[in-house]
Formats: sequence, structure tokens, C-alpha cells
Amino acid sequence: MRFLPAADPLLSYFCPLPIDRSLAAVRLERFPRAAYDTLTGQIGPLANLRSSAGCAVVFMTDSPRVTVVFERLRHHQPIACGITLEIERDDGWHQVQSADIRELDGDVSIGLPTGLERGGALRTVWVWSPLISTCAVAGIKITEGAQVAVAKLPEPRWLAIGDSLTQGFSVQSPVQNWVHRLSRRWSMPVYNMGVGGIKIEPAVFSSALTERRYDLVTIALGSNHSWRESDVETAVPAAKTLVELALAGGHGRVVWLLPPWKPCEEGKGPSDFAGVPLDRAAGQRAGRVREALRECLNRFVPALTIIDDLMPHDHRLLPDGLHPQAFGFAKFADNVANKLGG
Repeated sequence: MRFLPAADPLLSYFCPLPIDRSLAAVRLERFPRAAYDTLTGQIGPLANLRSSAGCAVVFMTDSPRVTVVFERLRHHQPIACGITLEIERDDGWHQVQSADIRELDGDVSIGLPTGLERGGALRTVWVWSPLISTCAVAGIKITEGAQVAVAKLPEPRWLAIGDSLTQGFSVQSPVQNWVHRLSRRWSMPVYNMGVGGIKIEPAVFSSALTERRYDLVTIALGSNHSWRESDVETAVPAAKTLVELALAGGHGRVVWLLPPWKPCEEGKGPSDFAGVPLDRAAGQRAGRVREALRECLNRFVPALTIIDDLMPHDHRLLPDGLHPQAFGFAKFADNVANKLGG
């Protein structure tokens, strides 16, 4: 197979920050260094900050097979995780998903078929990075004799800010979370800035909100203020700061998705998540945070759109008590689309 190193100008990268092509293996970064400094000491959020959720290697080819070469692949959450090829065909997007790659780490090559034929029309191929794991891309391998050309990247029109639900925790394929589903449905390229475990942290998202204008900004934060009593009261002042920052950016529409329903609010679901209790007390705190945010954010209407109750109230769709899997995310995406009119 022919190897294209990460620095090859035939490869484009869809990600929020510029790529350093002087490196042998490139990281697809979403956040500047200042964001890392803000989360110093917060192990879970810091690890998720480093993931390349919603980032992709993009090129045009007629290669029957594409192999992605990763360096320093590392998994830091105990859920199924994979990569996905998306190929733009005349009849829409075709998706090819990898198996669970958690058994692999370090320097890893993952090959997937494209359904293309050498000598045929060149098609745009997107290789989506794992949602949860962290990695560096060393390059791409294509079938010998196949062609490669530069693909023009679309301009992002949507900025999706959020926690693990935005990042896509609990789905194996990067294209199964609600953000990607709606990006394709709406033909609205999106930068996914979801960070699992994060609370409302204006400093983490400030550069994304101020460096370019978006047609749509969605903010889906607040749930992670529910797990400790000491965090409940910090949600409102942080939300006020973040929404003021978002509204000052001249974006087309700013939407806050209030923390969704959780099974523990009705005494259902597992008793804990990763050692964090999911009991009635946690459910009551979740309700208090939601109501406090609603009251605070109502002051910004109509400049801000507030959306509530997007999670289907079916605990079977959230097997870990907090995160839906693919089918649940499909329903969640439908609910978001219905509320936003599309």
C-alpha cells in the first residue's frame, strides 16, 4: 500500500485548531493550551479535553481500502470505541465503521474498505477520530495504484459546546452521536467541543466563541454540577458568564440545552456511575440545577433560546444511568431537531 505521511499536503484536517505539519504525527486539537491550564487537576475532563472528538482526516480517493495509522492511541474510558469512514457518494453519505478498538493501543493501523474502485471517480473520504480515546495521526495508507487528491474543507457553521453527551460518550462510532447526526441532516458542518465530565467553564470555551462567528451555537452544560452538593450553587454564576460571552459573539442563534432527564430522578437505573452515586439525592440535585439554570437563563430570552426535556424518559435507553447509546442518541437528535425546527 502507498503511505501518505501526516504532513502530506494531499491530506486535510477538519478540526478547530491549526495542524502542525512539522510533526511526524499530528494531533487534531480542539482547545488551546489555556483551556488545559483551566482544568488542571480535573483528571476526567482534562483527558476528554485532549480527545479529537468530531475531528477528521479528509481527502479524495478511488482507493478500495483506506488504512489509518495512529501513534500513541490511548483509551481512558471503559466503553466501546472506534473510528468511522464516511464516503460521499451520489446518493448520499456511506459509512464504514470499525470494530471496537479498545484492545489496541500505542502505534496502531486500522484498515477499512471503501467500496470504491481504482480508476473510478474520486470520492471525498472523511476518517473520523475516536470520540473518547486520544491519539496522533501518523498518516494514511491507500491501495497501490489508487489516486489521491486534496478535498476542500467546508467552513464550520455550528459550534456545539457541551459535556459527555455532546462529545458522544457511549456510542462506538463517531457518527452515531446526536451532534454528527444533526450536522449531516442539516448540512451544517460542526465543531464538536464536548468535554466529558466538564462543568460550566466559560474560560475553556471562550476562544471558540470569540474567534469566529457561527450560524448556530448550542450549549449543553450543567449536568456535572449535580454530583456534589458543593457544585450546585456554582452553576448559575458560571452559566451567566458563559451565555453573556456567547451572546456577545455575533452568532446567528445561541441555544442552551438544559441538563436532560436522568433515570435517578425517578429512582430508576443503576445505583452509581464510575463510583458516583446515582441515587434519589443525585436526582434531586439534578432537578435543582435544571430549575436554577432555567430561572437564570430566562433573563436572556429572546436573544437566547432555551430548550428543555430532550431525553426520552426511558431508563432502558441509558444503560449506565446517564448516557444513551446509539438508538437513544438517534431519539435525542430527533428531539433537538423538532425543537429547533428541522
